Amino acid sequence: MKLDGQRLLQLTKELVAIKSVVGTPEESNVSIKIEEILRSLPYFKKHPEKIFLVENEEDPLGRQSLMVSLEGQKEESTKTVVLIGHIDTVGISDYGDLSPYATNPTLLMEKLQERSLPPQVREDLSSGSYLFGRGVLDMKSGVAMIVHLLEVLSKDLSQVSGNLVAAFVSDEEGNSKGMLSCVPQLVALKERHGYDYTVAIDTDYTSMRTLQDPHRYLYAGTIGKLMPSFYILGKETHVGDPFGGLDPNELAAELVRRINLNVDFSDESMGEVTVPPVTLRLRDLKPEYSVQTNRDATVYFNYATHSQTPDEVLQIMKAEALEAFDDVLRKLQKQYHRFTKNMQMNEALLPWKAKVVTYEELLFTVAKKNQEVHKYLDAYAKSLLQEGLTDERDLALMMVKKLHELSEEKEPMMVLYFSPPYYPHMAVTGKTKEEAKLLQVLESLTRDEGDHPIVFRKFYPYISDLSYFSLPEEASVDTLKGNMPGFGLSYKLPLEDIRKLSLPVANIGPYGFDAHQYTERIHMEYSYENLPALFLETVLTMMSKEDPAP
Repeated sequence: MKLDGQRLLQLTKELVAIKSVVGTPEESNVSIKIEEILRSLPYFKKHPEKIFLVENEEDPLGRQSLMVSLEGQKEESTKTVVLIGHIDTVGISDYGDLSPYATNPTLLMEKLQERSLPPQVREDLSSGSYLFGRGVLDMKSGVAMIVHLLEVLSKDLSQVSGNLVAAFVSDEEGNSKGMLSCVPQLVALKERHGYDYTVAIDTDYTSMRTLQDPHRYLYAGTIGKLMPSFYILGKETHVGDPFGGLDPNELAAELVRRINLNVDFSDESMGEVTVPPVTLRLRDLKPEYSVQTNRDATVYFNYATHSQTPDEVLQIMKAEALEAFDDVLRKLQKQYHRFTKNMQMNEALLPWKAKVVTYEELLFTVAKKNQEVHKYLDAYAKSLLQEGLTDERDLALMMVKKLHELSEEKEPMMVLYFSPPYYPHMAVTGKTKEEAKLLQVLESLTRDEGDHPIVFRKFYPYISDLSYFSLPEEASVDTLKGNMPGFGLSYKLPLEDIRKLSLPVANIGPYGFDAHQYTERIHMEYSYENLPALFLETVLTMMSKEDPAP
């Protein structure tokens, strides 16, 4: 039993040719194409019910994911592997005038030959070893590998022990609506057929971890993501009297200076280290131009986790925000001292005090005066949704602003909260039989020889839908819910269904460079010739009742 590299290449090109930019109805076209391919196979003609579309819940675009199941016939077995791959891509505007060719690798590579390119990109293009195009790496080659696996296994089920369930999900590059809509369906399949899920495997892309990194990677576990966010209220003033106010932009800038790419905030676990936090948005909230200084601002960060829980991250960020606030106040007092001295005028202490509260703390304070505040905020959020506000992060911010208004607080302060989305981390430690089996098979596939050793590591380092196969302890989730405005209204997680899955996860994916860039490309030899055998062995081992040889 073998996966064919040429078939993988062909499938990749077919899928890449379908433009499926996240946040567009075209995402569903990939689901329809995969359904068409699989329904042409004898097994699925005989069992048409094993392929079905899943509509994204509460999705005005009507996007659909595709789910497929396949049952081996070698022996009676409930052992089942779950495979996932996302069918959407990021946009193509980064290609500029080459955008018409972004989803046609052959034409794109011809056009790129005529362009000025970075030296390494030029070398890779000229080598003939790489395929370029939007989605070739992230992640339609990985999706093609799952499709081809279903093709191969379905033709010889008498040799297959165990079962497969595959989910081709939309919106992974956005808010993971596809995966979150498929989670309840995975639970329903498990309960209906008595499947014993052993592992969830993603085939998303892999790449260099540092600028000089020759390795190819297999991963168990996945990184998590939180978005600590700050609503920053200053004190407006006339620009002719700048010390009469407190600029929230300066407070935001100090937060960015202290937190952005600060490795002190990298989360370490099991010998692995996350990337440090990075700013995803920074803006003031002044609606017009005037010579009045700004009143409020907002900033939020991508915060990667391996072991830190929402309550721990909240504590860390609150402490850092207090120090940032104090530093700005000390700087302002020093500058005010210099200014008054130069003006030969009397100095006074500036009136501002550092104050940082969490959303939950502020809500508790307001609720003591107004017991209806929770209902009021829910009604306010629903009205924003009815008015057409679709960005979940903007809705969270509007709820924080509204809560601050209700608090009647007038002095400068920061309100710390979490913006959606939330991606739980998941560590594979070997604590269960299936985890131990997964670790054993992945470690057995490592190769030290050659220019590009194959290495097994913990925690897939890029945000992915693997996060939605397990949750941390209940108390941590409660902290998240209490500090994420709009949770349960504009942003929903099927928490109980995720807990019912509670699966170890792995990522076994193609290798290449520059995902989300116009130079996105995949290394064809590894991705289409070497990787498929590693993927096939892992899947078959985890489907089998037998343990791998020591």
